[in-house]
Amino acid sequence: MSYYFKFILVVLIFANTSYVAKAGEGNAGLPQLDFNTYPSLIFWAVVSLILGYILMKYLVTPNIKSILNNRETNIQNDLVKAKTSSQETEKIKENIINSQTELKSRSQLIVSQALSETKQIIEKKEKDINKKLNEKVIKAEKQIMETQKLVIKEIISNAEELTAKVIQNLTDLKYGKVEGKKAINTASKNILVEK
Repeated sequence: MSYYFKFILVVLIFANTSYVAKAGEGNAGLPQLDFNTYPSLIFWAVVSLILGYILMKYLVTPNIKSILNNRETNIQNDLVKAKTSSQETEKIKENIINSQTELKSRSQLIVSQALSETKQIIEKKEKDINKKLNEKVIKAEKQIMETQKLVIKEIISNAEELTAKVIQNLTDLKYGKVEGKKAINTASKNILVEK
């Protein structure tokens, strides 16, 4: 409480105690029904109302008004802060959504690039393997052909020797090497052509 308010209360208490002391000296009975006390009652009622009005106007009402103003400004400030924070959260949310879509597109791009690169690598390796296999097949075919030629030559030479021995042992005919080679070569060519 302020000092003025305390001072006024003390003055009122002293004034009322002196009046009560004087009233006790006089007639017995109810002071409210005694017409001699009416002017002092009216005076103190007016003084009390004026003091109450002054106290309400200058002490209580400004405090209430300042409290209400502070409350209203705090509410307005809180509303402004809430609005700005909601706008910021919306911006952050939009940024997060944009970054997520960007990350998805980047990851899809990376995955598609990786797939295309692996396809290219696989195709290149397949081509290399096919090339190497074709080279090996050609080489093997050449070796087979060379081996086949060597085997045929050996067979023909062995056939010439066997034919010469058979003819000499079984018949009395003369065996000519040149004629025998020609006959064996034509027979071997016919056999090879039939295969």
